[in-house]
Amino acid sequence: MAAIKKILLIQLMSNGDCLYATAVARQIKQDFPGCHLTWAIASFCKGILDNNPYVDAILEVPDVNRNTATGIMRQLRKDAEEKKRQGVYDEVFFTQIIDTNMANYDGSIRSSIFRGYDRPITVSVTPSLRLRDEEINKAKAFAERYKLDQYKNVILFEFAPQSGQLAMTPALALEMAGKIISNESTAIVLSSAIKIGDQYEHILDGSTLTLRETAALTHYCTMLLGCSSGITWISTSDAAKQLPMIQILDPDAFWVNPISRDFERFGFSTDTLIELYENKVEKTTACVTEALTIGFEQTRKKYYTPLPVQFKTTSRTIYNLAVFLQFGAIFKHIGISLSVFGWQPALIKEIVMGFVTIPFKLVYNVVSKRLKKK
Repeated sequence: MAAIKKILLIQLMSNGDCLYATAVARQIKQDFPGCHLTWAIASFCKGILDNNPYVDAILEVPDVNRNTATGIMRQLRKDAEEKKRQGVYDEVFFTQIIDTNMANYDGSIRSSIFRGYDRPITVSVTPSLRLRDEEINKAKAFAERYKLDQYKNVILFEFAPQSGQLAMTPALALEMAGKIISNESTAIVLSSAIKIGDQYEHILDGSTLTLRETAALTHYCTMLLGCSSGITWISTSDAAKQLPMIQILDPDAFWVNPISRDFERFGFSTDTLIELYENKVEKTTACVTEALTIGFEQTRKKYYTPLPVQFKTTSRTIYNLAVFLQFGAIFKHIGISLSVFGWQPALIKEIVMGFVTIPFKLVYNVVSKRLKKK
């Protein structure tokens, strides 16, 4: 009888990225039948894996945040490789887009994560989420408390994204929500960890629900107003109801992760998706209001614009990797970018700028750190 293969998957954060990586876990189970899969994940994200049928054990990694993640990842990687040599693990896979894996970024987070797995992804890429009965019941109780079934439109509003895709404040979200609910029989659930209270009629505080419970709440909603962060991506999981989406995105964000590009790459329909590339109250509220009144299809025809293509991430990635002399990763990233986007002048410019600005950025950063110490 063959020994059971022991496999370690390292995807520390964030919630949306870990949801993408559940497809990698599903693929591992298919590629290595009967294997034992351990997933290394940050403490604040481990809940996303609760009850997941493809994960046998969780290796919880504490004290992970944006400032410590790179250092922790390097040490974890070193320890994992040593354990592989010792026979603790037979295979180790690193999918987190961090450190040398920044080279894998190709304009879409999901496909970039998949590049950390050295075999093709042939299984369903729909994020795997297994809710418990108490989570489903919590969402049901929320819907009953606020009588959501009495509204014609219930909009789930992701207003505090952690993905860096958009700068959104509670005040701005409330301003937008206030204009949208003037539409007849419309309620908005402001979903985040930020409490807003119940002082606003028809604007509901979704902070009482966890991210997983919010997935269950999608079954009581009719539309998502999002910003390509955790709530957006959990709404695409197999535990959620796929909602028509209006997404507000910053096309100049460091990690650009537009839903349209992701859906197109993985064969999902974009017919019920509108992306807005300006964070303006008037434009967003007009788009949402028209979608509610004249219909989503007609509104999409009016507001659809092609995704602005920019390659600023490439020059920044080159610098970030060069600081640690990771030149192999730099050339890997360039190769991936050229294979995906071709020899576009804008891409070539950012590649050149990435190398040219290295000494200037190094000097600037060194001087800035010394001044801060003073």
